[in-house]
Amino acid sequence: MTNINKYDNLIAFHPGSYVEDIIDDLNITQAEFARRLGTSPKTVSGLVSGKIRLSEDLAFKLEKMTGVDFQTWMNIQNSYDKKILEIQDAKNRDEILVADMIDIKYFKKHEFFENRVYSKKDKIKELRNFFSVSNLTYFLTFNPAVSYRSIGNFKENQIVNSNIMLELASIRGRNKARAKLNRSKLQAHLPEIRNMVNEDFSIFYPRLEQILLNCGIVLEGLPSLKNSMLNGATKKFGNGSALILITDRNKGADIFWFSLIHEISHILDNDFYTNIEDIEQYREKENKADKFAKDFFIREESYEDFVSKGNFTTKAITDFSQEMNVQPFILLGRLKKDEYVKYNQFTEYMTKYKLELNDK
Repeated sequence: MTNINKYDNLIAFHPGSYVEDIIDDLNITQAEFARRLGTSPKTVSGLVSGKIRLSEDLAFKLEKMTGVDFQTWMNIQNSYDKKILEIQDAKNRDEILVADMIDIKYFKKHEFFENRVYSKKDKIKELRNFFSVSNLTYFLTFNPAVSYRSIGNFKENQIVNSNIMLELASIRGRNKARAKLNRSKLQAHLPEIRNMVNEDFSIFYPRLEQILLNCGIVLEGLPSLKNSMLNGATKKFGNGSALILITDRNKGADIFWFSLIHEISHILDNDFYTNIEDIEQYREKENKADKFAKDFFIREESYEDFVSKGNFTTKAITDFSQEMNVQPFILLGRLKKDEYVKYNQFTEYMTKYKLELNDK
């Protein structure tokens, strides 16, 4: 617990927060403060941490010690109690809104939940239990310990469902890796991973999973959830292993590979703790990972040399792709994003992957 509770624009100050300030001003330990107050160190610790209420006895002792009268101390406790009720009421209202944002059909389709009709109350209870949270408002903010492949001016429902996807991947992957993350081993496997771009999905994907697992990385590929904006994300597990989530949002093979290598870049840089509130720092890290992903398949100099010629015929594209030892969809994905060719061109080369859940 904490002695200051915040939610949205509501804030509740526990009496312990003021006691903590007094202890800091006196420059003494909690144990010494407890002796001066005439109570136990355990009681002072509980009060400062917000774990216990301020009793009338403690309020009376604080009046004698600090000069702040008994009623003021009790008013602080009463105000805190009232504000906590307001916060809980706001969370309850918001929890219903969050539940409405989550498409339960996804969970029934993929057999996480029973295929039956859920009341709103049942849906909230089922989601809480499944994700091990006391309140679904947990999903309203980005996890600052996560690097997200896609972020922008997200709407609330997009934030919620992006977080849901990451949490789902975490649940599926948290007990799969026995080894700790080994970046040197991952670096050594990069040439082999690059060559997989020329293989069929059904051939390379199981081997890719195993290679990453041997490096202490769990790869979770998930069908995209409605209103989720994630193409990929990374997370560090408590046992020292790591997670890479890749979704089939947009389903393009070029997006799959770009997202995968982007996340690998974050892992190689040990960049798991992105402060999303610092937008400039976030963009700098994302741009660095983007550049790594682009250069992984086609170096910037080679790409710029190709586009400078202005020849975007089928032969030019296939010849250059062959020279770079990549499939045309890698080059075309980049050309389309940079608007050298239109999105409705060369569709016959734009391979798609379909990620399916299974009980591996």
